[in-house]
Amino acid sequence: MCSHSPKAAYLSVSVHKPGDSLMHRLSLPVSASVIALAAALLPLPASAQQSQIDLHGSMAVGTSSHNKSWGGGAGAQFTVGDKPVKVSLSPGIDYLKQENSGPSQTSLSLDMNVQPGGNSPVTPYVGASASANWSGGDNKQWEGSRLGLEAMAGAQFKLGSSSLSAKAEERFGYVKGQEHTLTTRLGVLISL
Repeated sequence: MCSHSPKAAYLSVSVHKPGDSLMHRLSLPVSASVIALAAALLPLPASAQQSQIDLHGSMAVGTSSHNKSWGGGAGAQFTVGDKPVKVSLSPGIDYLKQENSGPSQTSLSLDMNVQPGGNSPVTPYVGASASANWSGGDNKQWEGSRLGLEAMAGAQFKLGSSSLSAKAEERFGYVKGQEHTLTTRLGVLISL
């Protein structure tokens, strides 16, 4: 068991049982990979080939309880690379509120996704996200911050010759100690 102060950063390692889901078994390697790639790309945003603001709405559904949460978020997206592959790094903040006076959830995340290079009007992508999550409200589900991990797939759609793109995305993941969720995000990207 790790003890820590709010100011200390730590990495917890858990023992996986045979019945653990694939997402649970991959949580440490995926987190480490996202963090390592993010650290490698951090110097790049100033020289990114494309920078965008991401504004989106979200609906999350618990896979066992089927509870629905609604909310939205914002972030910055920095994309580097060219043919055959581009990589995007996206820090962001999100807020979700469960229906029927349920708890809220605030997340600070770092997404990394891979997409084909080129200038197609439709760009599919896949990726992963690691986040710090806080539960709030009268019925909050936990105290302090908890790690969240998600896998994502989606597409961006250029809107004519404007600096706007639409985005549709599905995410599957969990916050440590909580049920898995399937989250749909619809939004707009504004090129800078």
